[in-house]
Amino acid sequence: MPGFDLSTLAGRKAHTPQGLLAIGNGHAACGFSVVCAAGAGFLAGAFFAAAFLAGAFLAAGAFFTAAAFLAGAAFLAGAAFFAGAAFLAGAAFFAGAAFLAGAAAFFAGAAFLAGAAAFFAGAAFLAGAAAFFAGAAFLAGAAAFFAGAAFLAGAAAFFAGAAFLAGAAAFFAGAAFFAGAAAFLAGAAFLAGAAAFFAGAFFAAAFFAVAMFFSLIKLNFQQGTLRAC
Repeated sequence: MPGFDLSTLAGRKAHTPQGLLAIGNGHAACGFSVVCAAGAGFLAGAFFAAAFLAGAFLAAGAFFTAAAFLAGAAFLAGAAFFAGAAFLAGAAFFAGAAFLAGAAAFFAGAAFLAGAAAFFAGAAFLAGAAAFFAGAAFLAGAAAFFAGAAFLAGAAAFFAGAAFLAGAAAFFAGAAFFAGAAAFLAGAAFLAGAAAFFAGAFFAAAFFAVAMFFSLIKLNFQQGTLRAC
C-alpha cells in the first residue's frame, strides 16, 4: 500500500508499553486536588467534633460544680439548723432546771413555814400530809420534764442522721452521674476516631481509583491511536 511503511508500525509496536501506563502531570494534579479537598473536609469535621466535645465537657463541668455547690450549701444549712435546734433545746433545759431549782427552794421554804405553823398550831399531821403531796407533785413534774428533754434530744439526733444520709445519697448520685458522663465522652471520642479512620481509608481508595481510571483512559487512547495508524 503506498504511503504505509511496515518498519514504522513495527517500531511503534516495539515502543508501546505493556500493562498500566504512567500517570501524567494533569492526572496526578487532579488526584492530588481531590485528596487535598477530602483532607480539608476531614480536618474541618475533626475540628467541629473536637469543639463539640470541648463544649460538652465544659457544660458538664459547670453542671457538676453547681450541683456540688448546692449540695454543700444544703448540707451546711441543715447542719446550722440542727446546731441551732440543739442550742435552743439545751438553753430550754437549763432554764427549766433553774426554774425547778427555784421552785424547789420556794416550796421547801413554804413547807418549812407550813411545818412550823403546823407545829405551833398543833396540826403536825396535816402539815406532813401536805408536804408529802407537794413532794409527789414536784417529782411528777420533774419526771415529765426530763422525759420531754429526752424526747427532744432523740428527735434532734434522728433529724441529724436523716440529713447526713440525704447528703450521702446526693453525693453518690452525683458521682454515678459523673462516671456515666465520662463513659459517654469516651465512647464519643472512640466513635470519632473510628469515623476518621474509615474516612481516611475511603479517601485513599478513591485516590487510587481515580488514578487507575485515568491510567485506563490513557491506555485506551494510545491503543486507539495505534489502531488508527
